Amino acid sequence: MVAPSLLWPGVRAVVPFGVWQSLSRVSLVMPYYHMISNDRVPHVQHLYRFRSVRQFEADLDFLLQQFVPVELQHIVTHLDGVGDLPKRCFHLTFDDGFREMHEVVAPVLLKKGVPATFFLNTAFLDGGGMAHHNKISLLLDRMPSQISTQTLQQIEAILTQTAGGMGTLESRLLSIRYADRHVLDNIAGIVEVDIDRYISTARPYLSSEEVLALLKHGFTIGAHSVDHPLYADLPLDEQIAQTRDSISSIVSRFDVRTRAFAFPHTDLGVRPEFFDALFTKGTLDVSFGTRGLLQHYFPRNIERFSMEKIAGAAESIIAREYARKVYHGCLDKIPAVPRRIRQTDHEF
Repeated sequence: MVAPSLLWPGVRAVVPFGVWQSLSRVSLVMPYYHMISNDRVPHVQHLYRFRSVRQFEADLDFLLQQFVPVELQHIVTHLDGVGDLPKRCFHLTFDDGFREMHEVVAPVLLKKGVPATFFLNTAFLDGGGMAHHNKISLLLDRMPSQISTQTLQQIEAILTQTAGGMGTLESRLLSIRYADRHVLDNIAGIVEVDIDRYISTARPYLSSEEVLALLKHGFTIGAHSVDHPLYADLPLDEQIAQTRDSISSIVSRFDVRTRAFAFPHTDLGVRPEFFDALFTKGTLDVSFGTRGLLQHYFPRNIERFSMEKIAGAAESIIAREYARKVYHGCLDKIPAVPRRIRQTDHEF
């Protein structure tokens, strides 16, 4: 079978959006973003593309034409078996808790009348630090264009131990994992990038006061782990601790009633024992992954899709997710297809 990613441009051009929508049989769609800004954002710039305000407003206009916006609590009560969701609805979520959520995103959402949930890394509120991948982006942004041989040798000595010896300096920095995050402060010292000063002056993340303002405006918040690890790299007890600690912090600091959690990076590799531990004891009401419109094996873990992975209008991005859902649905009806193919996530 030809990979759908190769067929997509031609198929997408001839199949109308409404057809994909009907074929997918999906009622709730959950787009997610990290950043909305018209400016360069050094701690994000080298990680992924993000939407401008104009592009974001265009996304919202399309979503409002095609779907009914619903609140987080509406989704949870539906999972509880109380009430139905509209036939075609959406709920927006935003990960990482950047300060632009209060300064840029919330005013647009209020103007358009769109509810949303903001997922926060609790360690970084009120200037408490920075996720290791955001540090990497900042280092790449502030790295001198001309680096001395001595400086390169110092960096190389660190990277050889953590990121291997192949690839460009940029690719090797980007490959540094959460477990080796401590080396980023060492590299920052070598290239004279003051990360603590950047955090205090640029204020990458929300403050508690801004979170309270979002709540006052009717938005909801949830947890996104303590400090943004890839869960597949953590043992089960650390996955559970990251989740419980971040949820507990959100609940105690902001009197949150709905206990919602969004996996940092992805929910791939998270085993059933995680969900058993956190849902049976009431730690979580709902969780969210990043596998698009594909259905997760645990019914209260809802998959979302990124509005930042590929360029293009909202219609094209969402239609691609619909087509991907249809494609995987067809594969599920073919017993001979190996599981490793049926579980393909990142390519299509």
